[in-house]
Amino acid sequence: MMPLQFSQPDQQLTLDYIESFIAPDENRYAAFCDTIQLRSHFQPIYSLAHQRMVGCEALIRPSMSDGLPVLPLLLFSEASSLAQSVFIDRICRTLHVRNFSRQISDETWLFLNINPLTTIHGKQFGSFFSELLQRYQIPAHRIVVEILEGQINDESQLAESINYYRDMGCLIAIDDFGVGHSNFNRLWRLTPHIVKLDKTLIDQAAASSRVRRILPGLVSLIHQAGSLVLIEGVETEQQALIALQFDIDFVQGFFFARPETQLPESKFHPVIGELFAKLKHDSQLEADTSQVRLTPYTNSFFEAAILIRSGEKPLQALQPFLAQLWVKRCYLLDELGRQVGQNFLPDSSYAQTDPRFVPLDDASDAIWARRHYYQQALAEPGRVQVSKPYLSITGGALCITLSIAIGTSEGLRVLCGDIATPD
Repeated sequence: MMPLQFSQPDQQLTLDYIESFIAPDENRYAAFCDTIQLRSHFQPIYSLAHQRMVGCEALIRPSMSDGLPVLPLLLFSEASSLAQSVFIDRICRTLHVRNFSRQISDETWLFLNINPLTTIHGKQFGSFFSELLQRYQIPAHRIVVEILEGQINDESQLAESINYYRDMGCLIAIDDFGVGHSNFNRLWRLTPHIVKLDKTLIDQAAASSRVRRILPGLVSLIHQAGSLVLIEGVETEQQALIALQFDIDFVQGFFFARPETQLPESKFHPVIGELFAKLKHDSQLEADTSQVRLTPYTNSFFEAAILIRSGEKPLQALQPFLAQLWVKRCYLLDELGRQVGQNFLPDSSYAQTDPRFVPLDDASDAIWARRHYYQQALAEPGRVQVSKPYLSITGGALCITLSIAIGTSEGLRVLCGDIATPD
């Protein structure tokens, strides 16, 4: 690929100069620069809650003059100077805004990828972006500026880049979060409006139950930091259901729509309503299956609680429960959440502790008052509670905990039983 050529690379790269490279191309506009042609494609972004398109990401599609496609990354890597980098960035943005303005007249967002280094140094070549938006009558609040925060190590430079667009009135999105140099400290300080999770996260979540357990916490953390969450690269129904289940706000990917030169005529996507229905059905089926699988455990656990409440020794009362496969331990907590005595362990070798976690074996007098299973049991005395899977600090294994609050001759007790779950 030949480097882009234009006269006087140190000149002011004004909007008029940039537009001199843009010309009609069928029912749209394209840019023609030496041997390279540039065209805009737009990929819809959908709000799951609204079941409709709320924005689109503008993507550049370069090709040689003979039609041979060129990778977009190569387009920027071929720039031989800062001036050429700024030129490429500005011509892409101009092309996107011009093509977008021809299609959309409502409040739909336009997501624009902008290299923050170009933003920082672009001022050497004159003002540009606000004039571009004014010319095509697109308010700044309809622009979502996507910035790859990992490309800038200097915190002050990154903040300067983001504040420029924020002060203009644009929304800020951090792109590809979750890979590379992604930094939570920056997330707290920069407070973007939208965080775009990298597609590798949805790929991993579809393939790994461990990642599926972690992803909701990540989404919740970003929400608590004050940002909305968009996940890109959604390509299958399974991935779409994961996004819906874990309260992700926006989705983007081939499953919903591929990048095209024209946006779809209808903003509503019927498949999203179908996803809600399927998720409800699948969740109920999973709950029913889980209940059936746990019934032998919950029944024998409840029976043990009744016996302990009646005065029977805990170890004796718990034998039927401890004899079941996957049971790791049982223990009693007092009204303050403090463990009363040692764990009650099954006789099977399965209950053996990983030797690496032996320092945590002795749990007598440990305080578990912060545990959700303890608080749930206190909230509904006499009913067996079932926790979500979590990593038990005692033994270092993934488990769920059954718990029930009962009255005994020694006062209130919460009986707990840990059951191992597949990793």
